[in-house]
Amino acid sequence: MASQHELPTRMRAAYIAEYNKPYALGERLLPIIRDNELLVRVHAAGFCHSDLQALLGEFTKPAPIGLIPSHEIAGTIASVGPDYHGHLQVGDRVGVLNFKNSCGSCVGCNLSKRTGNNLDPRFCDARETAGFLHDGGFADYVAADPETTVKLPDSVSFAQAAPLMCAGATVWGSLEQATVGVAPGEFVAIIGIGGLGHLGLQYAKALGYRTIAVDTREAGRKLAENMKNEDLEPDLVVDPSDQEAASKTIYELTRGEGVAAAIVCTASIEANRWALSLLRIRGTLGLLGLPQTPWQFDAAPIVFRELSIKGSYVCGREAAERMMKVVEKHGVISHLTIIPFERIPEIVKIYENSSFQGRIVVKMSD
Repeated sequence: MASQHELPTRMRAAYIAEYNKPYALGERLLPIIRDNELLVRVHAAGFCHSDLQALLGEFTKPAPIGLIPSHEIAGTIASVGPDYHGHLQVGDRVGVLNFKNSCGSCVGCNLSKRTGNNLDPRFCDARETAGFLHDGGFADYVAADPETTVKLPDSVSFAQAAPLMCAGATVWGSLEQATVGVAPGEFVAIIGIGGLGHLGLQYAKALGYRTIAVDTREAGRKLAENMKNEDLEPDLVVDPSDQEAASKTIYELTRGEGVAAAIVCTASIEANRWALSLLRIRGTLGLLGLPQTPWQFDAAPIVFRELSIKGSYVCGREAAERMMKVVEKHGVISHLTIIPFERIPEIVKIYENSSFQGRIVVKMSD
């Protein structure tokens, strides 16, 4: 296995040279890891809408010029810091979640220590965010926090693993929270069948729920109807363009009850509003989209049907480990477009093409 002195001193990297311009390609020095960190050789790294937002400088705290993007990372451990004594070893195949390095003393860290077994960097006030404010995966190597690094099953390729570290982990976290107390065989609706929704449908089916795929776009409905694994196909695919007809079809299938949970993978205010009307008594709405304008929930169904609305961040390491077991056991896969490192400057054009479906992954190495 590679040791620290065998590693190169420089690496390939793509970076933000200017907002709203194609990524630039160049060389960087190898990341210097902290004593408790891991150095991961990147084999595959994903691109999603939040990467585009970072490239456009749209976040309240913009990505710094020169940042290496991508927060969906899969690779192998190249070296470990001298103070790391955990179970991960050089050569292990891993996925890297983008939140890392808790400070250990802020309100979020103190709360996570009080309510859980480990620090949770997702809620640390001083957390680092790979691909957003700190360097990410469009490089040969990246520094990783063991607390947000997940060992990959041998059966899951690096290309398939990369989008699971954000898209997969986001919808998995929402599904786990929205289905607490929901028995196998109950109905779960996934609204918006893009990269997240496609995975959410497969997860829900793998967990034993009956699933309903909802999308106004023909491309989304086709993605739901053409699962490579027939065992994970939805029980119903619905076009909600005619909401009254779509609601009638869903209530007929659910024997007039409505669905136990609806995971909304779109920022459409109308889709979220309508999703509330599909929930059965004490059902849960999983909220994932971030509309650009605030919106108000209709209080009547929430109060009289005792509904819950549950927001969800990307899930933490322990939940991601549960996710990976389901992925391995049931053959959950993403619909991928894989490109080489050299085509990273074209990535936005590929992403914005009207015929594009699924997830984009950059193959960094074999």
